[in-house]
Amino acid sequence: MTPDDIVLTLLSDLLDPDGHGLDATHLAGAAQDMKGRIKCMPRYMGIGMAALTGLFVGSGYVGLPKAWRVRRIARWRGSPISLQRSFVEFWEKMGTFTYWSRVEKARHEAHA
Repeated sequence: MTPDDIVLTLLSDLLDPDGHGLDATHLAGAAQDMKGRIKCMPRYMGIGMAALTGLFVGSGYVGLPKAWRVRRIARWRGSPISLQRSFVEFWEKMGTFTYWSRVEKARHEAHA
């Protein structure tokens, strides 16, 4: 399991929990963009986000069936621990923005 696998799976589960299918190219690009955004954070934040991501997926997250992964996200989203909720909110909001920015850019370039 590589960091790329982790980020790609996490974004897929957050943005497409029902598995309707997102564009794989844009999703992979959004995953790379998210990794870059975390690297560009101030060190104390980037290290914290990387640690939380490791904690979240540390128990074999990527190897679980999608339905189980989506339930884990739902548990963290509704957790009484604000750090877990904030983690999910960050990935969900930034991931959504990043993915759809790529989609819109591709649409714009196709019509240019």
